[in-house]
Formats: sequence, structure tokens, C-alpha cells
Amino acid sequence: MKHRIPLLAAPGKFKGRVAVVTGGTNGLGRHLALALHELGAHVFVCGRQAARGAALVRKAGRRMHFMACDLADADQAQRFVCHAGEHAGRIDYLVNNAAVDPRIEFAHATVADFDRLIAINLRPYFIVARAALPYLKAGAGRAIVNIGTTNYMLGLAPFTLYNAAKSGILGFTRSLARELGPLGIRVNMLSPGWIMTDKQLKEHASAKDRRDLLAAQSLKALLTEAHVTPATLFLLSSAAAGITGQNLVVDGGKVMN
Repeated sequence: MKHRIPLLAAPGKFKGRVAVVTGGTNGLGRHLALALHELGAHVFVCGRQAARGAALVRKAGRRMHFMACDLADADQAQRFVCHAGEHAGRIDYLVNNAAVDPRIEFAHATVADFDRLIAINLRPYFIVARAALPYLKAGAGRAIVNIGTTNYMLGLAPFTLYNAAKSGILGFTRSLARELGPLGIRVNMLSPGWIMTDKQLKEHASAKDRRDLLAAQSLKALLTEAHVTPATLFLLSSAAAGITGQNLVVDGGKVMN
């Protein structure tokens, strides 16, 4: 008897599926949303900037759906997820991606700063996943990917507040994977290194920063969204059917632990 070998992340498997991507109008989220759309999925994205959302829908077409949403507002986050789930009565894939990464020195940090970073970088992962759960139960893909960062692994400054929020995603992911596994729902985390999005290149990644980064990486190439999206698609796909509760690092070999 011949064994059938499944194709890795077979493109046809995404066709007709329903995907929810938070923070889908910029950077990593936008790149992933467009890739899922190109693979035939119905993609629901949210963001705070309506103009960017409208531009994304114009670029992609009728299977791309946008809702203006501030994920720090629990009611708005819940409405967004329910809007997506009710479209087809199910959600197949959920990618929690939205984040902010301000540089705040600890000596000058305030309680309001901390609360804001938790409210945007960690709390929505819980709110969105909880709202999506009944729709994921009815879905076919049944996969959640939580986007994190390698910053907290490195203890980088001045990111103490940011890293406190983002590191919480790992514990959330592993425990949620244990709870939802009996339902056939997989939950994984993907932690990128410093990805050269337009925002990072414009605001933070100086020529010296880029040289230092390449010196620290094992792979001597700056990483972009195109390095993160395929790894995310893999974790969403049936090719990763036996993987849950894991943290996949995409950083060019800077962190190895």
C-alpha cells in the first residue's frame, strides 16, 4: 500500500476558507492578508485607519473585508470577530497580529503606558480568540496563530513594557493550545525578529542598526514580510496538523534557544 505524502501548505486548501487577521492594514498583517486572499480565502481584517482599510479592499477585491476597529476597545474587537464569523457561519483561521512597539525608557514609563501596551499587545489576543471560539469550532482549518516577537527573548531596551506584554503571548498560546486541543483547534505562536517593514525602515532601522543586525544574524540577509508570511501559512495549514502549543522563531538565526 502506497503512502500518500501531503503537500506542504497546499495552496488549494485555503480556497474558500474564512480567515481573520487583526492589524491587517499594515506591515506583516497586510502582507499575510493579501497572501491569504490570493490563495482564495475570504479574509477579514481590522485596523484603526479606515483609509488604509479601504485601500486594501480596493487592491484585493471582493473577498477582502475590512472593519475599522480599535482592538483596545473590547466591544469593538468582539463586534469585528462576530461580523467575520457570521459571514459564513464559521472561522477557519485566526491570526492575532495587531501590536504597537513604542520605545519607552523604564525610568520615564507610566502606569498609563503599561496599561496601553497590555490593552493593545496582549489583551486583544484573549478577547478575539474568545469571540472566535464558537466560529472556530464550526470551521475546517481550526488554527490560531499568535504573532509575537523575539524582543522579550533578548531583553532588549528600551522595550521593558512592550516585552512584558508580548512575552505573555507565549504562556497564553501554550495554555490555550492545551485547552482547545480536544476540540481539534491548534494554537501556535510565531515570533519574528526585526522585520524590515516600511514603518521600521522609515522610523527606526538606521543604516548602523541594519549593519549590527546582519552581524548578529546567522543568515546575512535583512528579513521582510515575505519571510514571515510563508511560515504563518504553514502553521495555519494542514501541513502543520500535528503542531500545537509551539513558538516558531523567524529571525535569521539570531536567537537560538
